[in-house]
Amino acid sequence: MLADLGFYLLLMCLISTCYGVVSAVLAAVWRHRRLYRSSRLALTASCAMSVSAAIMLWYMFFNRDYSVAYIFKTSSNDLPQVYTLTAFWSSLEGSHFLWTLLLCSYGTIALWTYSKDNEHIMPYVSASIQAVLGWMFYLLLSHSDPFLRLFPARPDGQGMNTLLQNPYMAIHPPTLFTGYTALAIPAAYSVAALCYGDITEGWLKTTRRWTLYAWCALTAGIILGGHWAYVELGWSGYWAWDPVENSSFIPWLFCTALLHSLVVQDKLGHLKRLTLILAFLAFFFSFFGTFITRSGVISSVHSFAESPIGPNYLAFLAGMLLVVAVIYGFRAPSILPPEADKAWGVSKESALVITQFLLLTLAAIVCVGTLYPIVSEAITGERTTVQAPYFNTFAPWIGLGLVVAIALGNMMRYQTSKMPGGPKLMAIAAAVAVPLTAALVIGGDVMSTKKPFNLGAQLVGLFLCAWSTACLTGDLWQRLQDLRFNLGLFFSRNLAYFGGYLAHIGLLIAIAGFLGNYRGLQKIATLTSGETIDFYGYQLRFDEIREVQKDNATLYQGALDVSRAGAPIGAIKPARSRYPTSSNLNHEVALMSTFWHDLYVTLSDFDRENGRKATFELHINPTVRFVWIAAFVMVIGGLIAMFDRYRGNKSRDAIRAAI
Repeated sequence: MLADLGFYLLLMCLISTCYGVVSAVLAAVWRHRRLYRSSRLALTASCAMSVSAAIMLWYMFFNRDYSVAYIFKTSSNDLPQVYTLTAFWSSLEGSHFLWTLLLCSYGTIALWTYSKDNEHIMPYVSASIQAVLGWMFYLLLSHSDPFLRLFPARPDGQGMNTLLQNPYMAIHPPTLFTGYTALAIPAAYSVAALCYGDITEGWLKTTRRWTLYAWCALTAGIILGGHWAYVELGWSGYWAWDPVENSSFIPWLFCTALLHSLVVQDKLGHLKRLTLILAFLAFFFSFFGTFITRSGVISSVHSFAESPIGPNYLAFLAGMLLVVAVIYGFRAPSILPPEADKAWGVSKESALVITQFLLLTLAAIVCVGTLYPIVSEAITGERTTVQAPYFNTFAPWIGLGLVVAIALGNMMRYQTSKMPGGPKLMAIAAAVAVPLTAALVIGGDVMSTKKPFNLGAQLVGLFLCAWSTACLTGDLWQRLQDLRFNLGLFFSRNLAYFGGYLAHIGLLIAIAGFLGNYRGLQKIATLTSGETIDFYGYQLRFDEIREVQKDNATLYQGALDVSRAGAPIGAIKPARSRYPTSSNLNHEVALMSTFWHDLYVTLSDFDRENGRKATFELHINPTVRFVWIAAFVMVIGGLIAMFDRYRGNKSRDAIRAAI
């Protein structure tokens, strides 16, 4: 009964959004306010009905209703309650439903919270959002129905994918999908600006805030996914240039480039058309990521099984690209040029454009590496793979270019080649960077690397990160000095600047953390009960394999007592886990973390008869904690920048003069 009601609610959502598209288009053509309000109410009704359908699906999950095929596929009687909640998005149908639900929710919020300056373009915004939603609801009903019935109902389900029974996978997909769907709002506003033929200050304000929100969610979602891979897959890494990882990284790069483009447009009026293109491409590649995940065209631990939904996604992507290209071709000339007296030169805006170039270059490199296996197989019929060395050939150099651009760009000012106190500040920053680099080298044990080339690259990279951080902090100090350290005045006028400062500092910390990937240590050891091994100053003593029950999993733990310099510092318990619904043994990683490195241990194999012998993989992973700290700092910076009060052209020059 509930399953049928849920299906009909989604059907009503499809009808409602189709009506919303038609009424919004007519409202735009006829300039009819009531028709637009009708379109907005249609989306609101779709949001209410889709939320109701989601609650029904959750209710059936918790009641173990295996008459629903999706619940039978992703749940089981032994599944803990917390994972019963997250089973909603653990496979294709539910993740597609979550995507649609979030897009519907954010679209509704966007249509009810717009600025009065944007009232004239809201019918176009409504039509754009609901056109995408209509297609999503169609796919839900035709190719990924989460309410599809299963007869006869089974007494137990097949169970959730055991790799997904992890706390990070409870929050990673909703967070990442939040970023994907929030990007729909800047994209819709860009289509609306093209259709109307103008960009207003209200448009800038709204687009900037939605883009910042999406950027924060994408940043958090990507890092949460990396943390899941780090603690669940047992390979001691968090980023492998996997195609699905790349498909979330590409929208992040476009979103970051869009933020820089919006800054230039706000200050000088330049890059209006580029801003519109980037807003669309960021959302387009978020959809491209869903195509990669659901089509089965790539092999990835993240991807779902091959499904008929893949060709439908591809057709929609092609159609969306064609429609926007046609609109842009006809309407782009109507976007007014910037003020004539604001010319390009060696200045802050030039540094921002160079930063955009680096970001877009990296996006192109990642996109080529991700698409090449798909295109080559379509042409030759043979599957080729692009491995991490391809990406690692380019990414470090582009990263170092970004480090330098961040430092110089923040010290420059708009519309002038002068850099107040620049040479002096750079010299002081270089002096400060020397002890900082030494601390990173000693604490991170850079000298332990066995690869001389990597050693030199790491030293240069760490020095540049430290130098850039000192430059940014010196520039912040200089701005505070100019305002006589009036913090109230500074924060009332400079939340966007301070948020950007934190986000850039976070990125520099992350790059310093990434450099640790080049100097990790590894050792494989087979130990018998009571035997001790020395590794990187640690002494690890193996006791025995113990069988432990945790929730619905049986753990085979290899208990290790850890000492350093003869003093006990704790115990770690790497394990292999077996779930009732799977015969495979999963890794349960053991970590002992310090500020500078992680002791990362996995249980590779063990004596299944008496548990007196086991093989362990031991890793030292330097500066991993830097990456997690960096993500937190970046997200906090983005959230702070969201609350900056937009003042428009009238007060902009006065504020710029004050800082």
